[in-house]
Amino acid sequence: MRRLRRSAEHHLWLSEYLVARGVARRTRLCLAVTSAAMAAGVLTLLFGAGGPQEAGAPALMWVAFAGGMFGTAMWLWRWPSHAMSLAFVAVTTMSVTAACLAYPDPLAALLGCIAFTTIVGYAAFFHSPEVVAGVLLVVAAVAVDQAAGLAAQGRFALAAVDLFLILQCSIGVALALYSLVRTLRGDLAAADLDPLTGLLNRRAFRRTVGGRLSNHQGKGGYLLTALLDLDDFKAINDTHGHAAGDQALVAVAEALRATATPSAVIARSGGEEFLFADFASAHDVVARYEELCAVIAGLPVSVTASIGTSFADLAALTPRSHNELLDRLIVAADQAMYDAKRQGGNRCHHYGSVH
Repeated sequence: MRRLRRSAEHHLWLSEYLVARGVARRTRLCLAVTSAAMAAGVLTLLFGAGGPQEAGAPALMWVAFAGGMFGTAMWLWRWPSHAMSLAFVAVTTMSVTAACLAYPDPLAALLGCIAFTTIVGYAAFFHSPEVVAGVLLVVAAVAVDQAAGLAAQGRFALAAVDLFLILQCSIGVALALYSLVRTLRGDLAAADLDPLTGLLNRRAFRRTVGGRLSNHQGKGGYLLTALLDLDDFKAINDTHGHAAGDQALVAVAEALRATATPSAVIARSGGEEFLFADFASAHDVVARYEELCAVIAGLPVSVTASIGTSFADLAALTPRSHNELLDRLIVAADQAMYDAKRQGGNRCHHYGSVH
């Protein structure tokens, strides 16, 4: 279960990253075209000269065609969830397997195993090593089976060389993409964090929330946003020194982590200012942010905070409105936060709904 959860978290992170970089739609179209091309290739082999004629072989080719169409439809429809992405890996692997086993010429079928590299690369990019290993085991089994058929015809050298090339390509692609995406994640994670508190910075906050908005589309619910600003923070630095100010920021960050829900996105947006975003089934839970004022006031460091909140109904969310909605929510929460400061600070003020 822990490995499955880590795999799901990696898929979510990479999905959010692609959405934030504006390449998710192009990625979907590319994978849809790839799946459609595989389906078209199966039809070409099925009806071409020398195609499968033995009992059951045409049925396997139709299974392979259906798998390609499944992938095409899935990618044209929407960005897949983690479960749907795993289903895509399984169905595509099954489709290539069916086509290779159904084709009567072992040399052509062995060369056709090169199609596995597409799904091997996808699995290495989006999923766990266990998923990649599972696909590679299927590749090895199918390739060895076809190489054995080729060797049975007396073409031992050709069978050995082609088998080696298929396995080399599949394993090489898996290792290269897996290493690349994990290195990328490590570098981005370091660039996304505020070095003092370990929270996300403002840029990473916007990208993370934007990605989750994209994945949340069509599910309804509410997006809650809160902006927290420490009261008279300059006085702490002036009176006790910057080390005391840093200590206060770290203590507040730890308190925010301890009180936040698992789905919350928290960032230090700059100076003594912090941002929250969370998804909920009801908007009245913004009242829970009032408790944060008491939590922060009770910290060992002498500091209080003013908090402003806002929320938006996600029922009418569209892909083009993600960034605009988040901007409006932050502006509204900022206004509410300053209202709290004007009322004396150490309190929470609710802006209400943002449209």
